[in-house]
Amino acid sequence: MAIDTAHLKILICDDSVTNILILSKLLESEGYFHHTSLTDPTRVLPAMQENNYDLLLLDIEMPKMDGFEVMRQINASPVSEQLVPILVLTGKQGNETRNKALLLGAQDFVNKPFDQAEVMLRVKNLLRVRAAYLVKQDIAKELEKKVKERTSELDKATDTLINIMARVSEMRDNDTGKHVIRVGKYARILSEALGLPAHICYLIEKAAPLHDIGKIGIPDHILLKQGKLTDMEWERMRNHAQMGADLLASHESLMVQLAASIALSHHEHWDGNGYPKQLRAASIPIEGRITAISDVFDALTSQRPYKEAWPMQKAIEYIESKAGTHFDPQLVKLFIENIDKIIAIREQYKDLTENSIQQPIASLPIAMSN
Repeated sequence: MAIDTAHLKILICDDSVTNILILSKLLESEGYFHHTSLTDPTRVLPAMQENNYDLLLLDIEMPKMDGFEVMRQINASPVSEQLVPILVLTGKQGNETRNKALLLGAQDFVNKPFDQAEVMLRVKNLLRVRAAYLVKQDIAKELEKKVKERTSELDKATDTLINIMARVSEMRDNDTGKHVIRVGKYARILSEALGLPAHICYLIEKAAPLHDIGKIGIPDHILLKQGKLTDMEWERMRNHAQMGADLLASHESLMVQLAASIALSHHEHWDGNGYPKQLRAASIPIEGRITAISDVFDALTSQRPYKEAWPMQKAIEYIESKAGTHFDPQLVKLFIENIDKIIAIREQYKDLTENSIQQPIASLPIAMSN
């Protein structure tokens, strides 16, 4: 493939004005008109910071600063990431100078007094490599852009499917409207308050709505029963945690794997009296501990066919009272500290059948109970 190198930009640094004039005319005779000349080596780095050069012709023996120090400055700056090739111009002979220049990043050499044909051959070779590198870089950027676009499309599709699955599980249970949306958003608030990385907070928000996906496997006569469950029915109901995890566990998506963990662990208790594994304290995955508070709080403050919504303050007091038994005490503290955000979400995604339950923040408990 023919590569046009004439548009590439060249920077020349030599303390000899004569050498600069010779090199400039030589480059122009071969069609390289995009070049800049410097006699002061201290200006090389600033010039490369201001412009995207594709080749540096650098003298070694110069006053103020030799070529070796110029290369050290380049290596110590972000300019080094541009991988600009360096053609060293030197009057010194011997391997010591060459090896030192190579160590500092030089790609090729021309000895002074230089042969004009040799200079142009080496310039052309380096510019050809540079042009090929830039073409490859452009292709890589375009591929990366397409991959990001495709990944974004897949993420949207996965997000949509997860939302559908979450709503399906809730529709089988009862008409809880926007319960799963609120649980996900509460979970994100707690995740952020805990200081988890942004991408983990995002994944928890999207995965938490699947916490009860296992209810799909619970028979209607148990799931929709209005009265108290028998011991056998309750044991069957508790199986939804393991069934949800089993349903999701085979998928390789990190988001779905997180959802499987949440489905399995969101009924575990801090004191070890939860189910299905009777995990205790920090042994419970953090995503499960976060979803547990989010789910219970929203269930308490939501109207259901079999109960009225609890007043906000009563629900908050209940969450506080369960710190260290049902819930992670640190997360309960963060929940209270961020109650204004929680209430805002509760109002924003309020079920249409419910009246506003918002109360002035000043009337709510703001400290952890002992």
